[in-house]
Amino acid sequence: MKRLIKLKTKIKITIGLVFVLFVFTSCEDDFTTLGSGFINSLNLPEPYVVQNLATYSDNILSVQSNTLNNYLLGNYQDPVFGSSEVSILTQLELQNTNPDFGQDPVLDSVVFTLPLYSSLIETNTYQLDSVFGDGSFKISIFESNQFLNDIDPSENGEFETPQRYYSDQFSEFENNIESNPLIVSEQITPSELTETQILFDQIDTTNVDTLRVSPRIRIKLPNEFFQEKILNNQNTVNLVSQSSFKNFLRGLYIKTEQHTNGGAMINLNLNNQDAKITLYYKSLRPAPSLEVENNNELIETFNKFNLNFSGNIINFYENDNTIDLALQDTINGEENLFVKGGQGIVTIVDPFNGPDNDGNGVADEIDQLRQNNWLINEANLIFYVNENLANTQVNKPQRILVFDADHNRVLVDYSLDPSASNNPLISRLNHLGPLQEDENGNAFYKIRLTNHINNIINNDSTSTKIGVVVTQNVNQARILDIRDSQLDQVETYIESSISTPRGTVFHGNLSADEEKRLKLQIYYTEPN
Repeated sequence: MKRLIKLKTKIKITIGLVFVLFVFTSCEDDFTTLGSGFINSLNLPEPYVVQNLATYSDNILSVQSNTLNNYLLGNYQDPVFGSSEVSILTQLELQNTNPDFGQDPVLDSVVFTLPLYSSLIETNTYQLDSVFGDGSFKISIFESNQFLNDIDPSENGEFETPQRYYSDQFSEFENNIESNPLIVSEQITPSELTETQILFDQIDTTNVDTLRVSPRIRIKLPNEFFQEKILNNQNTVNLVSQSSFKNFLRGLYIKTEQHTNGGAMINLNLNNQDAKITLYYKSLRPAPSLEVENNNELIETFNKFNLNFSGNIINFYENDNTIDLALQDTINGEENLFVKGGQGIVTIVDPFNGPDNDGNGVADEIDQLRQNNWLINEANLIFYVNENLANTQVNKPQRILVFDADHNRVLVDYSLDPSASNNPLISRLNHLGPLQEDENGNAFYKIRLTNHINNIINNDSTSTKIGVVVTQNVNQARILDIRDSQLDQVETYIESSISTPRGTVFHGNLSADEEKRLKLQIYYTEPN
């Protein structure tokens, strides 16, 4: 900032302060203007451009899709990548084990609730944060008879690691899911659920409690099924523990159908305390009395009991992918690069992939850079969006994330970024630059990996392939296992990428537009 002020000495300091305040009060919707014009307007020294670099993309065919923070549900239509349909298989857990429902419990109603991510923007009006698409769908819910393991036994028979389930396993479980649904909902348009909802909770025969809640999907389920499965099993072994219950009622399968207007997809936090199935029921219980001893009078009471979405929850994917990556050139690179969330697509950046003529196990280009003894000031990758292919502004992901694809971990720059915060919209902006525009209006992402490159050149670290993915939340960087991909070039995935269906297209290292080709730039200071 000091350098900018020196360049503009005739501009009043007050104007500069207004500019600073404007930048720091911008929100996610303004990411495309942050840094606009900066990339080419400063008179920075010419960087060194890495000469040997290949970029290509790999299509994920099977990825771990349980134990997630968020789950997708619905159908998403992308003009570049085709359609994705995502369903959920979930176990249920009792609110408490061995429950006391009272005498002669009878269900009044059963309500299935899925709260939506939302932010209150004015009285009774919300902005939805994780709804993709403006279309509608119906939700169908089925009983599942598929037993799901919590622990995966090792080869020696010991139970050591959590069981992994994968995005392409629906065909393995399909025969254990009832063919007739418990319920098919009315048509639902998630993007229209932006207002406060009012719920009525029966307290007793004369009093009703009124609750105002954030946007959510609520579906009434059939009483008969839950009367038989839950209330009628009071005082039986089926409800005495969570493990017994999960073996008795093994779960529900949830999918969407009858999609209209291009469909819609929602991102759900099923660990939210409001995500549940609530049983509202009446039963007879002893009348409360502080005056009469041995009071045996029974009165009708109104009660509720929750079944929570817990234990194993799995996302299943069915992609109609229009992008075929079978012939990607992993040696020389590609003209276009693809990234997509969900069971999606990963781009690989392979820097310093040139010859090693002296056979020392280190690329000749790295050897030369090490001999230069440069002080590395900054290193970055700039991904320009190919707007001829990915030209739908509303569908462009705001953030991308890079990781070490050889060692299956984030880069050191991720861990050392001082801008990390609890708010994912403004977290790790130094390392993972958001979608923005240059002075000519061209969309790009700037990824700084200064520490990573410095370690390769000055600390004798090994150069590694870099994975690039779309992300819904840069703070969720847990590594997931990839079971199968089209080119077998990646073994792991980033959790926050599986939670968004969006994708985009970059100019690769062989793009016909040389100005927008992906380059690894290194800014340096030469030794005296």
